[in-house]
Amino acid sequence: MENKKMDRRVRKTRMQLRAGLTQLMREKPIKDITVRELAQLVDINRCTFYLHYRDIYDMVEQVEQEVFDEFEEIVNTYSPEDLEARPLSLLLALFEFFAANADLSSAFLGGNGDMAFFNKLIDMIRDRVLEYWQREQKKDPEQFDYYFSFLASGFIGTIREWFARDMKETPAQMAAMAEQLVLYGMGR
Repeated sequence: MENKKMDRRVRKTRMQLRAGLTQLMREKPIKDITVRELAQLVDINRCTFYLHYRDIYDMVEQVEQEVFDEFEEIVNTYSPEDLEARPLSLLLALFEFFAANADLSSAFLGGNGDMAFFNKLIDMIRDRVLEYWQREQKKDPEQFDYYFSFLASGFIGTIREWFARDMKETPAQMAAMAEQLVLYGMGR
């Protein structure tokens, strides 16, 4: 029983630290965030922080890895065949993911965020879309980098705009809009 309480406390502390980090990332670059100010913000002792992380960079890295693992799990459930049969389902899953992680995602996409993290997420999607491109589309692989760069930039821009508008649309509405743009452009 004591172990479960400890796990719950650890989870709660990590959630508090993550929320505090997110708040501070909206205000300043990661390099300017200190353990002291984060600990004060979330009302914990600095020693408690160090029970979980070596420093701010270690915390950012661990949080990114947790989010990356969750994202990878989602993306890996979609095969090239799935993308061909129902492209909306992956888009919906991605928008749901970003909605569930809106606090952290918006901080990472903001001016003080870590675009390298988003580039890792995009690279994972790239691999899945490349498989689809090569297998189903049978188009010139030389053109893929242009195609995907366009898609990825548009997707990130759409996520940013969605966050800027306080996510008024549902993930389903955003996925449908993105699917429309990808499949038909703005003309339909």
